[in-house]
Amino acid sequence: YPEFQEFESQKNYQDVCGKLRAILPFELNYLPCAGKFHGTTAFHETTYLPSPRLYCRVRIHLAQLNYFFSYQADTFYPTVRISVLGSGSSGNCAYIATEQVAVLVDLGFGRRSLERRLRQVKLENKPIDAILVTHGHLDHVRGIPAFSSQCQVPIYMNEGTRNETRDLQSITRWETFQHNSVFFVGDLQVTPFTVSHDAAEPVGFRFSNNGICGALATDIGELNNTVTQQLADCDWLVLESNHDEEMVKIGPYPLHVKRRVLGNKGHLSNQELASFLADKFDRKAKHLFLAHISRQNNDPQIALESAQKALEEKKLPLLANSCTLHLTHQAKPSIVLDL
Repeated sequence: YPEFQEFESQKNYQDVCGKLRAILPFELNYLPCAGKFHGTTAFHETTYLPSPRLYCRVRIHLAQLNYFFSYQADTFYPTVRISVLGSGSSGNCAYIATEQVAVLVDLGFGRRSLERRLRQVKLENKPIDAILVTHGHLDHVRGIPAFSSQCQVPIYMNEGTRNETRDLQSITRWETFQHNSVFFVGDLQVTPFTVSHDAAEPVGFRFSNNGICGALATDIGELNNTVTQQLADCDWLVLESNHDEEMVKIGPYPLHVKRRVLGNKGHLSNQELASFLADKFDRKAKHLFLAHISRQNNDPQIALESAQKALEEKKLPLLANSCTLHLTHQAKPSIVLDL
């Protein structure tokens, strides 16, 4: 690979590998190369790749990556940056940034917690330009009124959400939107779409910027046709994997709560997400964040294994995209994904 023949140092090599891991559609242990670190062979003999199939795909993608960056890691510029700053019943918030703007989807915790999480993933320097609201439940909007009054950024929410939640009605700088009607925040195109949940006019969002598309849909009782259509042709997804159905059934929740969680206006289970991934998922997305994982009725490893098994059920063509799974957390941010 001539474009990777010379590296200034081992750290430079590792930085490049880090950039590759963020955008390549498979897990990468070491970047295969014939390069040298000041005369020392760079992993040429000991490179680990799980199969010849992946080795072939590495070669193909490296050729394509010449359009994006050189062997110097700091020449790579992301088009879209995504991180799930928190996800779960204690508070939800996702960060999406382009070259021009940075927006939050929901804000279910206070400003101090938001600032701490942004610092943890080194996203604190870019100001927040807007907040988009999926629905009015407290774990999604708890921090919005105070943030709005302090920072005077526009809050995008539909009429149903605003009317349902008293604290949101005091916000003076807000913008409404209609389902399936496109609007823009700077250079970020946003399309809200209807989801099934026990709230007033709940929505998910589809985003687009410079050819990079993604969608966020959490707190959804089912993946119906309306939702799956919005998830098509995306490069990244944030989807709910809230609970394991058997853990809910044998767990301590009262019967009416169990019925709510398991119903089609409740939350999406590991099993329901797995069914979508094995059947209707178009496999265009290279990255999938597993969101809103319940502490009481789920386990991150169970959710991860369920989704991974579903993705492996169908045999992929040699050049098809594989999908990297990312966990989200209630108390800390996820990885930062640069696309």
